[in-house]
Amino acid sequence: MIFLKKIIDICTRVEGHGAVNILLENQNEVISHVEFKIDAYRGFEKILLRKKLFDLPKISSRICGLCHVSQTIASCKAIESMYDVEISELSILLRRLLMIGELIKSHSMHFFFQFFPDLLVIFDILKKVPSLYQLTKFNPQLSTNMYELIKIGNDMDKFFGGRNIHLITTVPGGVVYTPSRKNLLIARKYLQKVMVNLEWVIEKFIELFSNKNPPNYFELPNPTYFGLHNYGNYDRYKGILGIKENNSNIVNIIQKQYIKYFDKDPELRGINFFKHKNILVGPLARFNIIENYGVEDVYTYLNYFDNSWKKNILFTNFIKLIEMYIEASQGLEILNNSILEKRISLTSLNSVKNSEGIGFIEAPRGMLMHHYHINKNNTIDKVKLYIATEINIPIINEMITSYARKLYEKNDINVVKEKVQTIIRAFDPCISCATH
Repeated sequence: MIFLKKIIDICTRVEGHGAVNILLENQNEVISHVEFKIDAYRGFEKILLRKKLFDLPKISSRICGLCHVSQTIASCKAIESMYDVEISELSILLRRLLMIGELIKSHSMHFFFQFFPDLLVIFDILKKVPSLYQLTKFNPQLSTNMYELIKIGNDMDKFFGGRNIHLITTVPGGVVYTPSRKNLLIARKYLQKVMVNLEWVIEKFIELFSNKNPPNYFELPNPTYFGLHNYGNYDRYKGILGIKENNSNIVNIIQKQYIKYFDKDPELRGINFFKHKNILVGPLARFNIIENYGVEDVYTYLNYFDNSWKKNILFTNFIKLIEMYIEASQGLEILNNSILEKRISLTSLNSVKNSEGIGFIEAPRGMLMHHYHINKNNTIDKVKLYIATEINIPIINEMITSYARKLYEKNDINVVKEKVQTIIRAFDPCISCATH
């Protein structure tokens, strides 16, 4: 009989509360396996049951204070599919601006506060992880730029969402808000500032890291990339579900038939992918699935990094800078659209056409899906929420187990506990969303 000893350590600098569980075989002190443990279960799949259909987006936004835009829009899209309606171009553009603000804030906060300190240690630029004060003093211009990006992302969501957390303007059928000319001008100046800041940050990242080789323990183990693409183009609001293994062609999935490829039981934790393993979602998955970012400048930046980076989870940090740059550029194009100054009525949602509704969207951290079902009384009786971090947990666990075993050959368990957390942080898990 094998007896296991469990060692638990709190995972720091992540969004939410998680832990690292290390299981040791007592007899020979060998690491059996390591898991990223998130115990909390807030039960939104239960909370949403039997609620009024039009209340679901407002409740869903409370799943997370950082990903509230994505949760709300995914919920609205699911409901709109039940009514079989297409919302106005104006509402789509306003939703896209909200998503841009959310992504800028989310990516900036993770990059600067949660993982940039690790990068400085991983590449021997600093000997130990800096304190917040030391981090801001490491490069004052970098700190200023990142703080400005976070503020701009926050203000963008306040402009177009009515408030900067748990927006109130997005509802099933569209967006109940017409931006003033003043707010449009301010938003344009903000996004111009975003692009200037990011050009500096991207060049600084290239200067610091492009000539270095990323450690192989951050390399992804034969990943299967999963995400949205709009006929090969980068698009987080709408598109086609795609799955891609290594260098193979993309397998496109009809959204309503997704259950052929993956499913979940709301009574249990975890998502089952039937034909693929080591599923990865998020910025690096999007990078591997899409064929065209739509902004030529980014390819010059990407060419500074060789192939050793492209399947390494550390590259996610650079892709996040690239995505912010792309979306700021897209935002400026949207703000030049004269339709934003028009008043257009919301799309009417008169009668339910489908008993099931599915809403897909690419949240900053990856694929997000809401799937609702109503009974004959038009009451919600089934809810499934597919969260990016939840999808990534199996590949995270495989990587931290492999790394922990190698570390434990020459180091004590305290070193193992500390270092495996760098892999977890590299994935930017949103524990609030994943433990819904």
